Amino acid sequence: MSLSTHVGSVTGSGLLAGAVLSAPWLPALLLAAPLNRLLARHAPQRLVRIAEAASLLLTAAALVVPGGALLAVATALVVARGFFEAVTRSATSVVLRGTVPKELLDRANTYAEIGKLTGVSVGAALAGPAASVLSPRGLIALNVATLALSALLARALPSATGAAGESAASPAGSGARLRVEDPVVRRLFVRFLLVAFWQGFHTVAVTVIPLRLLDGGTRLVGVFVAASAVAVFAGSLAALPAQRYLGHVPSAVWLVLPMAPLLAAVLAASTVPTLVLYAVFLMLFELAFVHCNNRLLAAASARELPSVVTLRATLLPSGVAVSILVMGALSDLAGPVPAVLVVVVTTLAVGAATSGSRQTRRSPVPDA
Repeated sequence: MSLSTHVGSVTGSGLLAGAVLSAPWLPALLLAAPLNRLLARHAPQRLVRIAEAASLLLTAAALVVPGGALLAVATALVVARGFFEAVTRSATSVVLRGTVPKELLDRANTYAEIGKLTGVSVGAALAGPAASVLSPRGLIALNVATLALSALLARALPSATGAAGESAASPAGSGARLRVEDPVVRRLFVRFLLVAFWQGFHTVAVTVIPLRLLDGGTRLVGVFVAASAVAVFAGSLAALPAQRYLGHVPSAVWLVLPMAPLLAAVLAASTVPTLVLYAVFLMLFELAFVHCNNRLLAAASARELPSVVTLRATLLPSGVAVSILVMGALSDLAGPVPAVLVVVVTTLAVGAATSGSRQTRRSPVPDA
């Protein structure tokens, strides 16, 4: 976040600043096949340790770069570290699946989501104050310290058993194909990508709704951004006590439920009601994400788990990026209300298309 802000201030280019912010996702998109092979052939906890150690060494090496080249090297470092971050995200999902008892897996995945959101939120909140008192080299040194802590935590990971152990112990070619064949898992994946579509819409809407629908200014945009961050975090916290209900309600319901407050928010077209209703939408959105994520990880077989976590780590950001482009163009051309209608119709269509009474179940994973 600090590097993106610094690039924007030095170059004056919002495009370059945005490119730096999204750069860590690029390697995961381009190197999905190698990432899948790594997950299929090697123990996941070992991959996490190597990935965190590699990120630490690369970042520490950037500290000795001459000042004139520091900005360019730091930007390249963000891209290089993106692949190792994708390895960590994917492999930790496999470790959880292999070490946590089946009856506690949903809760463990929910805690992982809360931890991720907490880290991202705290990091983003500290980026501004840190950038005002530290130089770019100082920020890199701070990043080295956090990566050292992460590498130590990676060393403490338990050895994976069960699904993860089976995956790592399988023959080299058995899990190396980046393919998901189980029809239930495919349906769950489509629903997971729908949530990515919502994320892209939200990235656009948090600016478009206050500016174009409510005729506000940048201050109102700031209020929407802050309220949105609180609502998403609150939704992830609410997912913990809601676990007992998430699995007993058809997943199509969790897809459709957020649409009511979203539609009401844009139809209200008044600052306070719109802000409150949009916050409710985001809370339900986070509940739906947790549900779809947990169901997807629980439904995957040991053989398909590497492909599932690889596609999850790569298709999610690509889905968000495509959604941002499509929904941004639609909002510019037609306004926020038609954009919301497209989200609602798309959600209803995907929910209907992925529902069905004939489903192959490998485990009791409710799907529709």
